[in-house]
Amino acid sequence: MEEELRDFGLTDLEIKVYLAMLKLGKALVQDISKKAGTYRTYTYDVLKSLKEKGLVSYVIKSGKQYFEVAKPEKLLNILREKEEKINSILPNLKAIYKSSSEKPKVEFYEGKEGLKTILDDLLRIKKEILVYGSTNKQLQLLEFYFPNFIRRRVKEKIKTKVITERSKESSEVYKRNKRELREMKFFPEKIDFPTAINIYGNKIAILSLGENITGIIIEDKQIADTQRGVFNLLWGIARK
Repeated sequence: MEEELRDFGLTDLEIKVYLAMLKLGKALVQDISKKAGTYRTYTYDVLKSLKEKGLVSYVIKSGKQYFEVAKPEKLLNILREKEEKINSILPNLKAIYKSSSEKPKVEFYEGKEGLKTILDDLLRIKKEILVYGSTNKQLQLLEFYFPNFIRRRVKEKIKTKVITERSKESSEVYKRNKRELREMKFFPEKIDFPTAINIYGNKIAILSLGENITGIIIEDKQIADTQRGVFNLLWGIARK
């Protein structure tokens, strides 16, 4: 019983006094203190606390203060009252939680292994991938991994659109567009991008492909939708 009452929210002293009062019924403080094995001064404080919780009441009889414990069912009533109070504020609590959970989530990765982790996430989401940036640098950095990534993407039937630099390497990739479920266009001018931007689902993945190899995943619908809009603008002016 003690453990359950502790879980209910009573302290060890409150439990001693409460159980003693159940056995005594209506009693003076000195009798309660003796039965509970607590000091009389402490017992007054505990009785006050139990009274505030609605578990104890008192009456004055012949000038003496008698304390009486509430029926055990009162514990259930208190729980129901607490539940009602929580239910009344639940909409506000949910609104606060939603506002915090909707904040952008950012993950940071370093090195080639970090880039591989990010590319794996692109496949995990299983949504169309929009990419603009350097194809050459990805092929150079991830010489063995990148072809495997493409095979896995095709196996999962994930389509992609790519805007990249025009080069010998990207032209070779272009030839495999149909069987690799890819549409590709080229930037109108010769641009040497040090990055690659991937837009998928509610996420964008930014790969920094220079000397310091890093990657960032940002999960936020508004940011992803904005980047998707930027991609569509670039797609409109890019060349086949």
